[in-house]
Amino acid sequence: MSQNDPFLPMTRRRRLATRRDRLVTALRRTLSPPAATPRREGPPNLLLLAVDTLRADHVGPRQQGGTLTPVLDAFARDGLGFADANAPAPWTLPSFAAALTGTMPCLHGAGMSGDRRNMAQQAPSRLRDGATTLAGHLAARGYRTGAFFSNPFVGFGLAESFQERRYRNHAAPDLAALALDWIRRRADRPFCAFVLFNDVHEPTMPPRRLCAPLLEAAGAGGYDDAQLRALARWGDEAVGVPHLGRAALPLDGPAALALAAKRALYAASVRHVDESLGSILERLEDWGLAANTLVMVWSDHGEEFLEHADLARCWDHDPRDLRAIGHGHTQFQELLHVPWLARGPGLPSGMVVRRPVSLCDLAPTAAAWLGLPPLPAPAHAHASLLGRAQAAEAAASTGAERVLLSEDIAYGPDLVGVRSGPWKLIARRRPLAALALFHLGDDPLETRDLRAEQPQRLQELLDAASVWDRVDDHGDGGDRGEPDASGDWEKLDDRVRRQLRELGYA
Repeated sequence: MSQNDPFLPMTRRRRLATRRDRLVTALRRTLSPPAATPRREGPPNLLLLAVDTLRADHVGPRQQGGTLTPVLDAFARDGLGFADANAPAPWTLPSFAAALTGTMPCLHGAGMSGDRRNMAQQAPSRLRDGATTLAGHLAARGYRTGAFFSNPFVGFGLAESFQERRYRNHAAPDLAALALDWIRRRADRPFCAFVLFNDVHEPTMPPRRLCAPLLEAAGAGGYDDAQLRALARWGDEAVGVPHLGRAALPLDGPAALALAAKRALYAASVRHVDESLGSILERLEDWGLAANTLVMVWSDHGEEFLEHADLARCWDHDPRDLRAIGHGHTQFQELLHVPWLARGPGLPSGMVVRRPVSLCDLAPTAAAWLGLPPLPAPAHAHASLLGRAQAAEAAASTGAERVLLSEDIAYGPDLVGVRSGPWKLIARRRPLAALALFHLGDDPLETRDLRAEQPQRLQELLDAASVWDRVDDHGDGGDRGEPDASGDWEKLDDRVRRQLRELGYA
């Protein structure tokens, strides 16, 4: 690897936009006095810090290489963490929509549909008209709301629920600067800011200062810049790097080295975002806003690095001819187990909630912690499709295990996940057919299929899935959100298509 940034040829448009925004921000800082009111009386602010594609096992101490997230580690020590938070979908649009509406994808409508899906060809649907979001709920109660996001799928109905919104495909420090400038100018009243960092998502392009040491530690320091650019998108045989989504099993030496390098780029990207989260939290302290701001940090889904390549080859359902990389294609825990941390006025310090929770709980929990009325539920919604748990209840509850659901894959047949305590079923939805049963307490990596050994438990989870399946396809009897461009990517706005192509979506 050269001494320069190996990803410069991939980031020209981003760098130009960043320079423009830096200039605008500097001028505004000179001409516009700050509105932040330290220790303002009244309702707490809400700061939602989201990190796209962040696996739970990359937050906190790791078995090798120490921590990647010292900022988040300190944040967790001072606040509250959910050790078993689960995404309701394995990709961005339906999962963030679930977190910010408190409802499952089949109710909020943002995502994919059909018995077989291929988002490379089929555009997803937008958020259902009339869906209540956390931002809209807060705006109706006097909050200023703003969204700053670097994944364009937030613009499929979610962003529109914020009074101010800005999409920028910026690196984490520059997106953080935009959000902080907005907070500086808006914090004389209660505010709700949503900031979504996309650096951990493909293509992974961390700064050289962060990725070089991790590549060396992984024994993968010998790649040239063109090969690293290929690995940012999982590899390319044309430059001498195996494409990991098509690698033969067992991995040979070159493929194993490429996997180690890809993991190092991912880890360095996590570290980069953690630094930017630190800059935001420090500025809140400097401005005297931290004591009256509820901060939540979470991810929409994780990422797969060939953990289930054998099952992927056996099931052979991904229409892209890719196996066991990325996200959106299955319901394993490397995609569904996500971090969720919170800190703010009235929250306990150093508390860890061990019981399983869903990201559908995020919006109703935030509303409760802010002392606001609950978000309204869609009519005729099945109880298990709604988030209504609160942290204190989840920590203290000794009652029956909740059933947690996940759905809405983007590539392949309609796969669902059903959780009850440590038990987890992965199944095809229609016709309902079990694919695997795991006990996550004994087997967190989901390596032992227990269908044959646990027929009663298998039937219980199949029954739960069948009850869920009897809910109207759209939960409330309405239509799923309108598909963008009638499901045709080619009819979608050129600007949005370009933004999504930059992230490897279409």
